[in-house]
Amino acid sequence: MAQLQLKGIRKTYGNAVQETLKGIDINIESGEFLILVGPSGCGKSTLMNSIAGLETVTEGSILIDGRDVTHAEPKDRDIAMVFQSYALYPTMTVRENIAFGLKIRRMPKEEIDAEVARVAKLLQIEPLLDRKPSQLSGGQQQRVAMGRALARRPKLYLFDEPLSNLDAKLRVEMRTEIKRLHQRLGTTIVYVTHDQIEAMTLADRIAVIKDGELLQLGSPKEIYERPSCRYVASFIGSPAMSFIPLKVERDGGNLRASLRSADDDQMYVPLPEKLAAYEGKEIHLGIRPEHITQPLAHKAGQEATSSGKFRIEVTEPTGPDVMALIRINDTEVHCRLDPDHTVDPGEPAELMIDLSRAIYFEAGKEARIDV
Repeated sequence: MAQLQLKGIRKTYGNAVQETLKGIDINIESGEFLILVGPSGCGKSTLMNSIAGLETVTEGSILIDGRDVTHAEPKDRDIAMVFQSYALYPTMTVRENIAFGLKIRRMPKEEIDAEVARVAKLLQIEPLLDRKPSQLSGGQQQRVAMGRALARRPKLYLFDEPLSNLDAKLRVEMRTEIKRLHQRLGTTIVYVTHDQIEAMTLADRIAVIKDGELLQLGSPKEIYERPSCRYVASFIGSPAMSFIPLKVERDGGNLRASLRSADDDQMYVPLPEKLAAYEGKEIHLGIRPEHITQPLAHKAGQEATSSGKFRIEVTEPTGPDVMALIRINDTEVHCRLDPDHTVDPGEPAELMIDLSRAIYFEAGKEARIDV
């Protein structure tokens, strides 16, 4: 296990004006599972390769356990990397693939055999040791690639989109395996993915990156419930958060806003007093699908909840839920309903909106309004 510190990491290619990485600062504690998440081309793989020593940084420093490795060769950083493509040697058996790095380090044969046996047992690939990669499934090849990394017992593990080539069912299974492995070994892991489900299920902390800039660093719960900006709010969560334009009004002593359905039915919802500075102005309400539901008895009468009728445009049964699409203030909005609560597309339905966890944004701006 090792502590990793990234200080002011910048990366520019050639004479390009646009920076690929824009001053990334992250401290990763020993034994922590950090996930770098963001869209394709955001710079997360460049940052990963910089940590591994496969890319040179333009500015900043990389420290492992306090030792500056910014300009150290990859072999001198004591890092193991699992690639998207697995990068197994096709002519070697599984046993030889796992042992290869240990042979390069000139470990005694007895120690190599013992380490291969340990890793094979840990990953449950003992029956595969004498097979070639071409004889393995995608999930089995991924286990072998992980085994090769684990056999080295490095200070730090890097995973670069390791599950992206697997089918959906196998991805779920391998996520569980990686999670179990981390809990068992307590290793320090930096993991790159564009899949926000992987990020939410695996990470101790998530770093959301866009256009080479770190937008937010926090636990999955923090990222999901208190996103720092509109982009993070929309990127994390499936279906994504809905953003409803509304005008802040005052009715007597209380702030409120009007929500209008596709049929022009109107309901009013209460707003926090901290939005008083926006009275008479338009803001955007950010709300997750699970906060718009069928009427719930245990929430009825709560200050932050309101009910009204909205026309159901589309329903998408998922098994445990029904995702429904409605329209509020001329904006498409997702809601999450109980599968036993019958709603029909094209028909109005009574829905409950819970604003206790709503997030507010200034119209046309990224920053969240603190309330």
